[in-house]
Amino acid sequence: MSALIGYLVIGALSLISRLPESLLVAIARTWGKIGPRVQSARAAIGRKNLARVYTYRDSVAPTEATLDRGVQLLFEHHLRFYIETARAPRHARTIIAKRVRLENEQAVRDAFVRGKSGAIFLAAHFGAIELPGSILADRSGMKPVAPMEELGNPVLQRWMLRVRGEGLGLRIIPARGAAAVMTAELAAGGIVGVVGDRNIVGRGVPVSLFGAPARLPIGPGLLAVESNARLFVAAVIREEGGMYTGYIRQVEIPKEGDRMERTKVALAGVAVAFEELISKAPEQWWTLFYPIWDDLQS
Repeated sequence: MSALIGYLVIGALSLISRLPESLLVAIARTWGKIGPRVQSARAAIGRKNLARVYTYRDSVAPTEATLDRGVQLLFEHHLRFYIETARAPRHARTIIAKRVRLENEQAVRDAFVRGKSGAIFLAAHFGAIELPGSILADRSGMKPVAPMEELGNPVLQRWMLRVRGEGLGLRIIPARGAAAVMTAELAAGGIVGVVGDRNIVGRGVPVSLFGAPARLPIGPGLLAVESNARLFVAAVIREEGGMYTGYIRQVEIPKEGDRMERTKVALAGVAVAFEELISKAPEQWWTLFYPIWDDLQS
């Protein structure tokens, strides 16, 4: 039964990858209108979190109309993430070649200068999250290592490993035991791509995020400190007309202090980069559907 479900999901995703993009975007927009009513509890969490981001960004509390529209867009962009994931193996390279504009071409080139130390590229659950990895592979000429949580369905797991590896040019590894593999890759001057805006395991490291205490996972910061690798925050944001803009920010790693002190400083820098990039399009940050700040959970 598990295998059958896996093959059915693969078939559905393959079908989606062949449908016209305009139709899929229209479906996502429709979901943006009905989703908040169908999933009212999720919409309430998203609304509360989105209000914090808007208030921090604009220095004024948002109107109810602004929040209504923001929550609609949050649902729309969340579905567009799944659509892009299904389409990525077939379309990612074409999109990058024709529809992604890099904010700073030189900064991207500098990130891939040969002879420098390895590099960690950190993303949030934000924007077109499948595209940064493919951009890394294309621009670096290397095969970035990226950990992936193991799926419960082995058929689907094998398929995801294949399409993300072959389709996006990545070397996908299991999340369990990933630290040792990533450390070795960085020591060899390679590239690692990770997602690090949701603290799922452990207590995380406290940071200020959009003006309030939050916690980020310790892994990316600790990996950067222990490996002496360069640390970047990367994002690709959806724009009007089917276009995308790619951003990259380097986070400085302090040279002095003990391991934990340096890790905390690094993650504080990551939080600043997240704030800047997410503020450009908060509705594309679907982590807003989950608890982020303890004081908003009551």
